[in-house]
Amino acid sequence: MAGAAGENPANGDLAPMQSMAEFTQQMKADAEQQQCLVPIVAKLLAKLVEENDKLPADKEITVFHAQKAPAVGVLDYAERIAKYSSCSYCCFVVGVIYMDRFIRQQRALQREFRVNSLNVHRLMLSSIMVAAKFLDDFYYSNEFWAKIGGVPNSELNTLELEFLFLTNFELHVKRETYDGYREELLAWSAGASGFSHTKSLVCEVRSLTVSDRSEDAGMEAEQRGSGAEGDAMIID
Repeated sequence: MAGAAGENPANGDLAPMQSMAEFTQQMKADAEQQQCLVPIVAKLLAKLVEENDKLPADKEITVFHAQKAPAVGVLDYAERIAKYSSCSYCCFVVGVIYMDRFIRQQRALQREFRVNSLNVHRLMLSSIMVAAKFLDDFYYSNEFWAKIGGVPNSELNTLELEFLFLTNFELHVKRETYDGYREELLAWSAGASGFSHTKSLVCEVRSLTVSDRSEDAGMEAEQRGSGAEGDAMIID
């Protein structure tokens, strides 16, 4: 977490002498007012999955790929993570930022990686857990996170390490970056245009041929079809 205090505001970073703790608290305060960020992030990923599942199967299989698509929908899975992990809502926004960094690194290594129904659950679980560990004062152990996510603890440990290495352990998020992503997510949900992060997942979804927004209600109902209630869940 070191390195945030006293950054030069001329570069669009934090105010002078603002500590990482102050920055994180402000980020959480902003997100607490926007619980809607959880379903927005889930719908974004669900839309990306919907489009990418139409493409040919991935040539490269990673530790994030399941043998078959889990029965639980993306929205239910996100809400399960939010409910049982008690992580700050801002972790979902930061999770998207981490996913972008992860995918950019994959592509820099000339690896083909698309978010689809086989990898979205493990990718979301890993990114949000890492965000919670970095941002929250209190967070659960990997063993508990594994129960939330429906994977073995040993597998989650592997996922976390792989995710960290493929983001180059780049976990710090500038205030302007966080604000930009949050506004993009809210604007995408509201159907507005105009984004600054041209290579973000938000813009990748926006660039897709999107059907009438009235389909969103149907997609949400479909995502809720697989219940996430209960203390136990397994994703194959």
